[in-house]
Amino acid sequence: MSYSKRIRSIVVLAIAIAAAGALNFAQSAESQNKAATPSAPAATTAKLSPVPVPGPLAQPRPPQQLGVPALQTLAEVPGDNPQTLQKIALGQKLFFDPRLSVDGTVACASCHNPDRAFTDGRPVSVGVHGRVGQRNAPTVLNAVYNKAQFWDGRAKTLEDQAGFPITNPSEMGQPSLDAAVAKIAAIPDYEQQFQTAFGQPPNSLNLVRAIAAYERTLGLDISQTYSQAPHTACGYLVRPLGGALA
Repeated sequence: MSYSKRIRSIVVLAIAIAAAGALNFAQSAESQNKAATPSAPAATTAKLSPVPVPGPLAQPRPPQQLGVPALQTLAEVPGDNPQTLQKIALGQKLFFDPRLSVDGTVACASCHNPDRAFTDGRPVSVGVHGRVGQRNAPTVLNAVYNKAQFWDGRAKTLEDQAGFPITNPSEMGQPSLDAAVAKIAAIPDYEQQFQTAFGQPPNSLNLVRAIAAYERTLGLDISQTYSQAPHTACGYLVRPLGGALA
């Protein structure tokens, strides 16, 4: 082999070795980068508690039982959603019905359990598919007197508040209020109760109005003595329930 051919062979071999080395280096660097880059964390999930059933603590209270002058309580009721017995009964049924959620596992009462002072007793609440939210559930007791709802005050009325959890992906998970209504609209009991309470078939506006009407009846009477109030919640004394709504 001539000298020039030997030189060309050596150069070609050197180029091939350099290319192979560069390729190995690039692959190694890519592998290290993948190892160093944290993967997206998996969604946090937790076990759901059974949906509560409405017991004595869940029963609506008349304004006279809230420890505040009845006229003051009634003044908090908006003019476009007056309280009626039929509307409150419908709202209570909806409040405890998991069929409003996308998978039928979560109701309003899941995060607002009467036996836990209308909270869920968790650091953060758990919704459909076991999804864990970012905040704990505030009580709805005495929410009738709130000037804004939720911890951040993003809802100004109980009607506004009632709709948010239904469409929150980490709570009840429905794509819209209309989707929630569609799940219950064909149920004969609901068809009849909406007609009785509102004179209309089920719809999203009256859905949140009914839930809000029920929530306005939930409160603590802190004016009673211990002997008159054997139940306690949130450190307050709760008057025994009973009596017709006024």
